[in-house]
Amino acid sequence: MSPSDHPFHLWIARDAQVTAVALTEMRMSGRANVREWGSITEVTPGKRITGSAASKRVTIQLIVVAIASLYACGLASAAYWWLLLAVDLALVLLAVAAGFKAARRSTVVAPDIDLYPGIHRLLATHEERLSFRDLQALAERIGRTLPALDSLVDPSDAAELVAESLWEGAAVLARRQEIREVRDELGRHASDGTVETNRARLDLQSQQQRAGDLWEEVNADLARLTSHLMATAAAGERFVRDQDLDDTLQRTGAALDKLSLDGSHAGAYAGEQLADETTAVLTAYRELNDLYGGKS
Repeated sequence: MSPSDHPFHLWIARDAQVTAVALTEMRMSGRANVREWGSITEVTPGKRITGSAASKRVTIQLIVVAIASLYACGLASAAYWWLLLAVDLALVLLAVAAGFKAARRSTVVAPDIDLYPGIHRLLATHEERLSFRDLQALAERIGRTLPALDSLVDPSDAAELVAESLWEGAAVLARRQEIREVRDELGRHASDGTVETNRARLDLQSQQQRAGDLWEEVNADLARLTSHLMATAAAGERFVRDQDLDDTLQRTGAALDKLSLDGSHAGAYAGEQLADETTAVLTAYRELNDLYGGKS
């Protein structure tokens, strides 16, 4: 299906070999766990049953089919035996297929990748997959604070901004993955001693320098995104803590005022600190939006 322009929604699918990030629906080849959070749908392999458990399940299903068939034969005319046989065969095939599907290892399926390759990012290297997990962990920290920030930022807009930031992170990591491949290949040639002429050696060194410059550039992009996500998560978490503290101090201050004989003890509030954290939250989201919002 063609991805919609609005609202922004991100799909993340991962299996044992690849992490796929896309702006259109993805699924697993077998059993799957689907989790919705914010403007993100995450699809991961479901619990895989053992071969013996799958065989047991199929056996039970076949027994049920056989009993149902015998009962149906007792009710139906003998002239319809062929129809009952066809239904039984179809049910048997469905039961066997379901058993095998539950037992096999689930892999990522991106049905639209050939039609829309530009809205898919595939991360296959361990380093890039791990880096994306780190970005996703920061995004989830931000997401957990959004319900408490509804007086400051629109939760739906903020959730889309987080998804856009992760999409940008996937693009940066996909680029780093390609640079890593070129960089490693050049490194192998430099270390295996097969470069014989001065010209070839100079060309190799020149390309290594270019690859090194690109490597530093893409890592700087990743560090900048990580820094902004960390700042946004931390600002939201501080605001939530200070808001809870402010609410608590207001309640306890009011209780102490009632208990005070002369009523002269004013409650201590964290209002000033909360105001500072409010400013920090607004600044963090504004900077994140300026850098990564609306880039899809």
